Amino acid sequence: MKKYLIYGIALIVFTNIFILGGVFYNRSGEPTAQLVLSEREARLPYLSGFEKENSGVGLSISWRALANKKDELAYYNNRSINLTKQQLIALGFTELEISEDGWAQERTLFFALEYNGEHYQKSLANAQSYYEKALARFELDTNDEQLKYAKERASEAYQQELHRNSRLFFLEAAQDYKTLATKYAAQSNIVIVKGNAKPYFNDYSKDHSLHLRALLVNRINVPAHFVETLASLKTSRGQTKPGYSVTVNWGKRLEPWIVDIQIN
Repeated sequence: MKKYLIYGIALIVFTNIFILGGVFYNRSGEPTAQLVLSEREARLPYLSGFEKENSGVGLSISWRALANKKDELAYYNNRSINLTKQQLIALGFTELEISEDGWAQERTLFFALEYNGEHYQKSLANAQSYYEKALARFELDTNDEQLKYAKERASEAYQQELHRNSRLFFLEAAQDYKTLATKYAAQSNIVIVKGNAKPYFNDYSKDHSLHLRALLVNRINVPAHFVETLASLKTSRGQTKPGYSVTVNWGKRLEPWIVDIQIN
């Protein structure tokens, strides 16, 4: 019994050393990227009571992709992009996986994400145009309840885009880190991360697309000394939160950690 206890303790110690070694390696040297995110991109958990904890608190990274069509809104959870067959093959998927009858497992790729840049401006402009068109239709017949409802929905979507939706957008995927790092080396608002994705074939439209499933690391642990700072901001789902900014570094393993949190 004592022998197994010693083995168990040794395994725990080794595991902790391995984990801490990975953290140390990730944070050694210059970070691969640094972004100052807002509460729109680094989101507080909805569950209450986290302010009582001094460990295990995390912020979720909120990101999205532009809508595939110009007349669609880039909804908060849009995670699909249209790609050609050749582009999917360039990402490492086989002809069979992307065929009409094919089936593919998720694969880990490198994602380039843009913060508060051209993609967000396109999404914002699209939401504004969507609202202005709905408003113009409503003004032709202000007694039409359906047009009134459509106008109100479009206004709400525009306000969400202005003030609440994430401004962290997917740009493109690649099989290797160097391709994206070289391409976006001069842009300080770009971060390269790892994420899982799989191809999809639409039998109706005959279009190919890439479904962006999730980031490999989508949660950033909050250091204990910042928990109290965030505790005063905790609100329930649907309520407006006061603003805060989170300085986040990404390291050699493309994993994030929090450098600073400031109340705006």
